[in-house]
Amino acid sequence: MVGILDSLTRSGIYSSRSEAIVDAVRRLTLAFERDDHFKMLVLRSYLGKKGSGLISDINKALDHAKIEQAVVKTFGTDDPLRIIEEGRR
Repeated sequence: MVGILDSLTRSGIYSSRSEAIVDAVRRLTLAFERDDHFKMLVLRSYLGKKGSGLISDINKALDHAKIEQAVVKTFGTDDPLRIIEEGRR
């Protein structure tokens, strides 16, 4: 993944790895706020499905409490703005 981030930076798409990560978090957050093709592709990929299944299936695959615990353990907070700031450092 770091190699991909470096490639995106070298090609000028992003000015740094941090900017690429912030953009990825922003895109994922926006995808969960509205129904769009990007969201469907991400969720289907996560579920290991090729063009089938429903977006609502993701709730069956995720343990939201476990994800929140991992985020808090990693970043010391669940505040998205503080997490993004940490990613920019």
